[in-house]
Amino acid sequence: MSGQGGGGDGRAGDLARLTLELCSIPSETGNEREIANVVEAFCLEHGGSRSVRRLGNNLVCDPAPDRRGHTVALVGHLDTVRCAEDQPVEIRDGRVYGCGASDMKGGVAVMMTLLRAWRSMAVRPVFVFYDREEGPNDENGLEPVLEARLLPRPDLAVILEPTDDEVQLGCMGLVHATVTVRGARAHSARPWQGRNALYEAIPLLEKLRDFGRREVSFGDLVFYEVVNATQAWTENSRNVIPDRADLNVNFRFAPGRSVEEAEAELRRLVEPFGEVEVIDRGEAGVVVDDHPLLDPWIQRRALKRAPKQAWTDVARLTGRGIPAVNFGPGDAGQAHQAGEWCRIDRLVSCYEALEELLTTATGEASRS
Repeated sequence: MSGQGGGGDGRAGDLARLTLELCSIPSETGNEREIANVVEAFCLEHGGSRSVRRLGNNLVCDPAPDRRGHTVALVGHLDTVRCAEDQPVEIRDGRVYGCGASDMKGGVAVMMTLLRAWRSMAVRPVFVFYDREEGPNDENGLEPVLEARLLPRPDLAVILEPTDDEVQLGCMGLVHATVTVRGARAHSARPWQGRNALYEAIPLLEKLRDFGRREVSFGDLVFYEVVNATQAWTENSRNVIPDRADLNVNFRFAPGRSVEEAEAELRRLVEPFGEVEVIDRGEAGVVVDDHPLLDPWIQRRALKRAPKQAWTDVARLTGRGIPAVNFGPGDAGQAHQAGEWCRIDRLVSCYEALEELLTTATGEASRS
């Protein structure tokens, strides 16, 4: 590993060094085998030889399967987006630098460090590590874990996505669609003989630009629904007036409505301008409120509640009736950035908060 640095002593140093070690393992989406092997070996060492179930590069570690009471799952993905070429991998200035440090190898390091302490916990802790979160929604590694029922049904799940030290509730749903705008092909030296599909797309782009953001409130939480063109392309030679322009249009919608309703609204918005093909979609996550484990913990720790203005696998869990929230050590603004980093003090505060949740939640769980 390059530029390891010290990271300090004690818990802060341990968390920083483990985060750096994870960041030093390349794990771009589709290339998670090596990091899954490392995490599996760690789980076997600290959770016991019979604690791990593996499916591809997805792992479920259940070190206390016979423990009574509440079950709490900690959930984190192992993959990263493609790393920036000039990404430092080092510890300095109170931060761990590395690809995925915030999203979300810092969270995985917190999970692994908590696993070491499972014997002192009042709940039955389950640790879920999965692949392909940063890829297409239908390739997400958490889905086969849930389909295979490798995860014992928890009373609460915490996904350690970057949340800026906030408990972020719910999450936005998403719809991605390809909108095809038609024109007429011509030689670029004689454009009047054709109709440029890129110019034909201007009214659609103006419509999307003017959509702005739409507030949707859940009590004191405010989500913002937005729709954007995120890609535009043609497939013609550079001296040809294009007869077709394709745009990727992304709609982010708030909890409280179905993905079918969101898709229908997107179609109403863009179909007057072109042909629409929905290529990816995901439900919004349910806003978990009045939870017997969550609310007392938030109050004791004086944690801030906030909406999750993005999609996370909270939606995948709450869609199956599993209460789930986002809470992790990373800085959301650092996700996918060149020069990505995670603050060491946030690693520590996240660890301490989750340690308290796992060691103070008591009582018999009610099973649905």
